[in-house]
Amino acid sequence: MSVKVKYILYIISLLICIALVLSVFIENTNSTQAALNPLAPESELTITPSMKQVAAFEAQNKEFKSPYDTDKCYNITPDFIADNSDYTIFKYEECHESFVLYDGQIYRLGEYLGRSNIAGMALADLNKDGQYELYYTFLWGSGVLRSQIGYFDPANKKVTVFDCSVFVSDLMLTVNEAGELCVNTVTPDYYDNESDVDFVIKAQDMIGTITLEKNKITAHIDQSILDQKPDIIRSMENTNDNSQLLYKIERLLHKLGNIF
Repeated sequence: MSVKVKYILYIISLLICIALVLSVFIENTNSTQAALNPLAPESELTITPSMKQVAAFEAQNKEFKSPYDTDKCYNITPDFIADNSDYTIFKYEECHESFVLYDGQIYRLGEYLGRSNIAGMALADLNKDGQYELYYTFLWGSGVLRSQIGYFDPANKKVTVFDCSVFVSDLMLTVNEAGELCVNTVTPDYYDNESDVDFVIKAQDMIGTITLEKNKITAHIDQSILDQKPDIIRSMENTNDNSQLLYKIERLLHKLGNIF
């Protein structure tokens, strides 16, 4: 093989490598550009129930039956979610069961066993695929309650609930000035709301964030902040110090469960 031929082959190989690098760079750039900015309240969220689309939803969701004969279903979709996505969120007032209607299909959110179920809500495109995931917080449990965070991914149409729990405290999702999706405790007046479908929820202390790490959406909760605020337990349950003992036992059992 002559030197000239070798040189031509070298140039061709070099051009192919450059083309591959450029294609990867362009793909990553387009992915980043397609990412949507998170949408959530800065500090306060008002939920106002309506009957919009409720009749059609209940007709489609006929397999579900509330255990309460007088239970009513409401559309509790916040305006910022209705205006920026195709999600419609429904909640039953007495049993607290919550659902999201998306692309003609119904998906269950959270657990209805407990106090108020779904409360805080947000939109974010953390996986940067150009579609908003629906993030939400929910409170559930028997005896000692816990708050958890979940999200619905429209790409695979699956609901995921993060493992981390915050015991005996509701949570709210907000967006800070840096554009981060933040997890917060709520102010005590949240528990003065008389309805679980018609309420105002306000953020108090930021205790964590939800981010994308190693291509996985992850929630981080700083439990030490809660450990320094026993008033959160008292303000919610309005009981004696036995609630704190139950809280500590439940926390210990939860930690042991994570270990084993």
